[in-house]
Amino acid sequence: MKKIPFVIVAILCFSGCKNDDAEPEFVFGAKIDGQVWTSNVANSENSTVAATIAQNIVVVVGVQDVDKTGTALGLFFPEDIKLNEDVDFNPLNKVILAYTISSTEGYVVDPAMGGSGRLRVTRLDKENKVVEGSFTGEAIHSQNGSKIKIQNGIFRSKIYDTPVKTTPPGKR
Repeated sequence: MKKIPFVIVAILCFSGCKNDDAEPEFVFGAKIDGQVWTSNVANSENSTVAATIAQNIVVVVGVQDVDKTGTALGLFFPEDIKLNEDVDFNPLNKVILAYTISSTEGYVVDPAMGGSGRLRVTRLDKENKVVEGSFTGEAIHSQNGSKIKIQNGIFRSKIYDTPVKTTPPGKR
């Protein structure tokens, strides 16, 4: 009887023992004006993205710090949003995407200002406290009207019952 080398046995065991039910890590990211943006600042819950539901609105927030400059992404949408359907960003319908570049200025996807974009929520699981989905849009600067493209946006976050403190964007 030939002996099977230990390496082959180990590979077969570990590939067969993989847990396909494991959920991916929490993440909030997009390509903003051609640059990859990923939240990387830990909040008070020791996560880089946080979601909460307040007054029937789901709020997802993440902050990025690169070269001592902080920026933030925020998504806001109704708790009763239809899953797996594209929904247009529109502040009048409480579906908002905001990108802040300092404590006093930023960008928002608002059709009234010439912006456009779509959100797709693929999971809003209140029992297991997880929200996830994708988004894309063209956002308008709050002061000068310039535009930026936000592409390939994804989010997956735990939904927290308590308020989560995040560091405001801007220079530190």
